[in-house]
Amino acid sequence: MSELDKLLDSLLVVPGMRIMHFCKDDAICGNLSRFCQKSEDGEYLILTFNEKDYNKLLKYKNGCIKVKQVLEERKRFNTQAKLYDYLFLSTLPKNRESFFKRVYSALKNAAYVFIFLDKNDRMLAYKIESELIESNYVAVSLLEIDGYLAVSCKKMHGWSGS
Repeated sequence: MSELDKLLDSLLVVPGMRIMHFCKDDAICGNLSRFCQKSEDGEYLILTFNEKDYNKLLKYKNGCIKVKQVLEERKRFNTQAKLYDYLFLSTLPKNRESFFKRVYSALKNAAYVFIFLDKNDRMLAYKIESELIESNYVAVSLLEIDGYLAVSCKKMHGWSGS
């Protein structure tokens, strides 16, 4: 069992669980689709920023997995008023801090966020930690998972100083 699968096994699975994943390739899509299938009426939304990546990821599309291409500058990521339990990023938008603030409203309170970086991107991970804290995410930490450096955190409504 991979370290990622062990991490996913440690997460809470609830009926109707929703996962939002921004990616450009399918490196962790298989793991996340298996994790989502553990939930009755679960939903796994794969989002990508360009058409080429979108076309590569369409192979995952089925009844509980949706694949969409979106603009990085999109104002809202919960256009259907759905809130997500988990957010995974295996690709980063150009304007990360703005993105973290915009995607915040698409997450349930106490939602988990996992950002997967190259294992050698420690300086970038520290920058992202700071950006997440500035965007009102809490419990920010670094994990080493299957050759990735992952930044994890939680959305906690009402914990900000503003």
